[in-house]
Amino acid sequence: MNINTLTDFLQQAQCQFRIYDLGRKVTKISNSAFQKIAENKLPYPYPIQQHAFIGLTFWQANKQQQDHFVWFLKLPVDEQGLLKITAQTSFIKMVMEAMGENLTGDMSEDLQERLASNPFIYKPAAEKLAIFNAIMNTNFVRPASSFYPAAVQYFSGKKQWNEWQEIGIQGIADVCARLNYDDNQQTLINALPHLPQQPLQSLALCLEHQHDINSDLAAAIAKQADLELQANHQESAILLLRALSSAPAVGITKALFDQQINSDLIHNEHWFVCIAGRCWSLLEDETLLNRFFEALANHHSSLFPQLFIDLVAIPALREKVLKQLRLTARSPALSQAIGLLFSGVQPAA
Repeated sequence: MNINTLTDFLQQAQCQFRIYDLGRKVTKISNSAFQKIAENKLPYPYPIQQHAFIGLTFWQANKQQQDHFVWFLKLPVDEQGLLKITAQTSFIKMVMEAMGENLTGDMSEDLQERLASNPFIYKPAAEKLAIFNAIMNTNFVRPASSFYPAAVQYFSGKKQWNEWQEIGIQGIADVCARLNYDDNQQTLINALPHLPQQPLQSLALCLEHQHDINSDLAAAIAKQADLELQANHQESAILLLRALSSAPAVGITKALFDQQINSDLIHNEHWFVCIAGRCWSLLEDETLLNRFFEALANHHSSLFPQLFIDLVAIPALREKVLKQLRLTARSPALSQAIGLLFSGVQPAA
């Protein structure tokens, strides 16, 4: 039997699995969608730097002890955003040489070393790993980490607000993954005005992955973003916009985008990277997409090629981004940026 795709491989090994994107945000991809992605019937939805960054958890359901295993994979995508079959088959071949067909057998140190040297395996950043662990524990109805109680206590105001060092990123991630537990949404609403910069920024980084943010918490985050901007805490203002990037209250997020694009934040290149990297779904609104490109061309033309290439690779945006190239009503700066994009000349910084 030919095993060419990851889903073929997992099914042959009689494993059940779940797939998460880790490249942009920690986002679940349904098994049915991933099967089509693996078979090149669908493009990968969230590519970044011409790669798919995947968190794959798998287990054998026929075993009494359902141990879950996790692989973090970095697989290349082609110009159409399709997962390269050759990369999948190369990865499968390396795993089978190391482990045989028993994917859930005991992991010896030697085996772990051999798998770690696989060029398609990567280690996520600490913040992504923390939120991935927190989301996994919630999705599989497992307890939160041992850091959770201290984090809840801190955000509840039961400690001094400057005593945040001991809670750690994992505790913050656990609170964010459990917004619908222990009245955590209201706890965070109450805490936001009091947080020092460091825990505020860490909280924002963990909230950006959450689809359960209710409208009250979304409004409180937007209000805090405004306060941070007034205080010239630009990085916190940007991260608080990112915090809303998965929130269902899109109207609140769009209003914050509108406020920030009309502020001094457009002189900060991190703002543009934030929109492309985390808040790209806002740009499905073609009016906002055009305003984004106009502001980018006028204020950070050297970033234009990089962010254009990043956005055009996202399947949900591809046609809308390409349509921007055909618009006749545009500023001289945007026309020049587009011209340089096609000439291959890098604009001056």
